[in-house]
Amino acid sequence: MKRILLPALCLLLTSALSAQVFSLSTNFLDWANLGTVNTQAGLSFSRHLSLHAGVRYNNWNFGSTEKGNAFQNRARTASLGLRYWPWNVYSSWWTSARVQLEEYNRGGLLKELPTEEGTAAGLALGFGYSRMLDRHWNLDLGLGGWFGRSRFTRYRCPRCGRIVSGDDGTPLRDAKRWFLLPSNDWQISLTYIF
Repeated sequence: MKRILLPALCLLLTSALSAQVFSLSTNFLDWANLGTVNTQAGLSFSRHLSLHAGVRYNNWNFGSTEKGNAFQNRARTASLGLRYWPWNVYSSWWTSARVQLEEYNRGGLLKELPTEEGTAAGLALGFGYSRMLDRHWNLDLGLGGWFGRSRFTRYRCPRCGRIVSGDDGTPLRDAKRWFLLPSNDWQISLTYIF
């Protein structure tokens, strides 16, 4: 029995793996967001479903603290989710759902807004269209939203370290709130399909 089962299992696994399609993509809108480095890897496992894992990284500071014009939109983001393709994977329309976790430090972009540093986690939903450019290249356009919970501390400026007080006078240190934001499904992405 083992002599038949092992070769049959190997044959089944190799035929299933040969049907897989891998992809790598990068989002130009993230690059325009102060140089946020990003990539997303995808793996199709049926005609209509694909698994996607993405990372984003921005550790850059801009401007000068001495001149008072320092600003940043620093973030480390990881996400894992599914895309449903009504037609076929990597062609035409898609919808997506994924979990996303982000560490962030944003401030100085608008002078009237305080700097905020914290973590956020939640569920992102999106939809989009994938245009096949040739056999290996796609152009993806997408929109989406991200809903979840964040834990944060607010500061008066990007570098001063003075914590902002809330409406009740207590410092906004390790404060928590629910949020609804645009997700990184806001995209104009170039995808390479292996």
